[in-house]
Amino acid sequence: MNNFTKLLFACFCLSGVFLFGCKEEFDDYYARPEGLEGPVYQMLSDSVRFRGDFDHYLALVDRAGYKQTLSSAGYWTVFAPNDEAFEQYFQDNGLSGIDDIPDEKAYEIVTYSLVYNAYSLRELGYYQRGPGNDTLSASFRRKTAFYKGVYKDEIYGDQLDVVDANRNGFDTYELNNNNNKYLPYFLQHYLDVRDIPAEDIESFYNRPFTGAQVAGANVVQSDIAAENGMIHTLDKVIEPMPSINDYLKGKPQYSLFKSILEMEFRDEQNNTAVSYNAVAYPELTERFAPVYDLSGPVYVKSFTDTYAFAPNNENFLNGGNDAQSDSWSLFVPENDALQQFLDEVLLTHYGELANVPDQILYDFVNMHMWQAAIWPSQFDLTTNLLNESARFDPETDVTERKVLSNGLFYGTNKVQEGNFFFTVYSIPYLNPAYSIMLQLLDSYRFTISDPGQSFAMVLMSNEQLNEAGFEYDPGARDPWTYNGEPAQAYERLNRMLELSIIKLGSQDELQDLSGSGILETIGGEYIRYENGEFFASGNVESGETAAVLEDETYEASNGRDFYVDGLLAYTEKALTEIIFENPNFTRFSEYLANSSIYDPNALAIEGVSPGMFMTVLAPSDEAIQEAIDNGVLPADPYTGDAGEREAIANFLKYHLVPRNTIVPDGKKIVDPDGEDFNTLYATVEGEVKKVQIDNSANGFQPPYTMTVTDEIGNVANVSIPNSNVLASYAVIHQIDRVLETN
Repeated sequence: MNNFTKLLFACFCLSGVFLFGCKEEFDDYYARPEGLEGPVYQMLSDSVRFRGDFDHYLALVDRAGYKQTLSSAGYWTVFAPNDEAFEQYFQDNGLSGIDDIPDEKAYEIVTYSLVYNAYSLRELGYYQRGPGNDTLSASFRRKTAFYKGVYKDEIYGDQLDVVDANRNGFDTYELNNNNNKYLPYFLQHYLDVRDIPAEDIESFYNRPFTGAQVAGANVVQSDIAAENGMIHTLDKVIEPMPSINDYLKGKPQYSLFKSILEMEFRDEQNNTAVSYNAVAYPELTERFAPVYDLSGPVYVKSFTDTYAFAPNNENFLNGGNDAQSDSWSLFVPENDALQQFLDEVLLTHYGELANVPDQILYDFVNMHMWQAAIWPSQFDLTTNLLNESARFDPETDVTERKVLSNGLFYGTNKVQEGNFFFTVYSIPYLNPAYSIMLQLLDSYRFTISDPGQSFAMVLMSNEQLNEAGFEYDPGARDPWTYNGEPAQAYERLNRMLELSIIKLGSQDELQDLSGSGILETIGGEYIRYENGEFFASGNVESGETAAVLEDETYEASNGRDFYVDGLLAYTEKALTEIIFENPNFTRFSEYLANSSIYDPNALAIEGVSPGMFMTVLAPSDEAIQEAIDNGVLPADPYTGDAGEREAIANFLKYHLVPRNTIVPDGKKIVDPDGEDFNTLYATVEGEVKKVQIDNSANGFQPPYTMTVTDEIGNVANVSIPNSNVLASYAVIHQIDRVLETN
């Protein structure tokens, strides 16, 4: 051995001693800490604390292939049913023991008991929004390791391999999301924060709530830390819950609702509610064909995004952690209740479901869907997409309730009293004979279908509109025409529509049309009725009223619809023409026609623009004569004197109330002493002169009267028989004295 070799050998020996020492230090530093519990599997099987209590559960873990998973690295929350829970499970399901549970069922029970990430009971209450943004007591669900995968389904007579949608809407499937099922749990602090009484939870599971419950199981022991997770033991075996879609499929008492939800009465080409798509997702076939030994493609079953949610989607709105804090809710009427609704309401004009327009079917489904978990005590707190609360009595109307994997399910003995189907909107909405009116109502549909507001509607049929010269062709370049021309056709119709929607003070108003009255419409103009006939300003001009057809009035939940033999029409005459033509305003007309504020070429009054709402207070001939006698008004309406002409102009302006229409109906003015209104009269200094009007001078009780008080305290009475004269956006009243200013 030469000197170099000896040196090398010595170095090697020294390095060995050094490396051996380093290894000892490494092992000491990274050694398993004393007192650290073992992995989940070993704790449940070997620890003194649990030995013998989880033999059945561990046997299923072995058969499901999860022994290695729960014996090694990972991060799980394990909800482990004890042996006593399994003994009860065997008894409930007619099983002699653990060996009677099929391997597939073993896999389902085990994977559904495993929640991703390790959570203590307190941490389960967090809704995980992101670092630093978690919200305590806002969560009641967590994602499990179980997902349904590919299943067989008969679609239009063919057996297809299908996976459920994991998002809402068509063509939204996320390839990297397995649509894992969620497990619900209920903790006392969650109930406290959400103001949910324990009775709500108990009503789903028919057992007392203990403050810590996982689905229908009580937590026996909690917060048991293991090397690879957290263990909570349960007193009941929990099987994977079906989705809302799967539950419906297995319940024949709801088959009629399911047929509407999935448009089973339509062929594949005309079904706009459900799609089965394999072409867009070839990756699914590549992924699952070897696993399931498939010979054909894998289809994604998805639902239209017109629905509030896809009932087979296990995720929530955004597919992220939001499913921890909320879920869907669906109310489903039983077949008998739904058939009655179809017979009495939905199919009255369509005969069969195949003939009902898609939008009506969408609305019907959506009025039973909520994008939130609706607990029994809180039916009235959250609205669906149609702005409706759940109008069910949880005691008398709900026949079944289930917490399912993706939402809450309520079976009911009645149909949701949806706004579109039971309010004044329902007649044009459901009757094709009023389809033109329905198109016009689009911008008003949420208003007039609000059960909190009362309306009456004078119906306009397609036949009546066509006879009046109006046509609607949605496929034409100009869909709206009047006498063959598009100009102003829609504007004319829309104004006629606004005349036909009457704002009611209460639902009971207009039960009796045998008398007479004046009514404000949704557009702000007024119409009148007398002895069962409606008329607007244009009907007065033509002499053709809209008579109510006897025994055909529809009593809606927020008012009534009147079938009539004509259309309400507006006058195209100027306000001045209406004033001049009325014999009750002869002397007032004489002053107006010859005044400096009237333009005879334009038939217009200074300061009054077309379409401006206006209340005209026209003194009677006798009142004008009295004012002349008292020196209040110049005697000669044709005077050329500049001072007198100015006085006449101011007199006229002070009797014109712009931007308001006030009638003796006891409405609009809420102050029992009346309210101040500006007139057209303004001084050179810019002071606007006012009048005080009280349109409920009889104490807000019919028969209504109306008074006008001027600036010096004189009170003029409105002569009801000679008033309520309808003009374009205006009403004209006769008063019994001339109004004076300071």
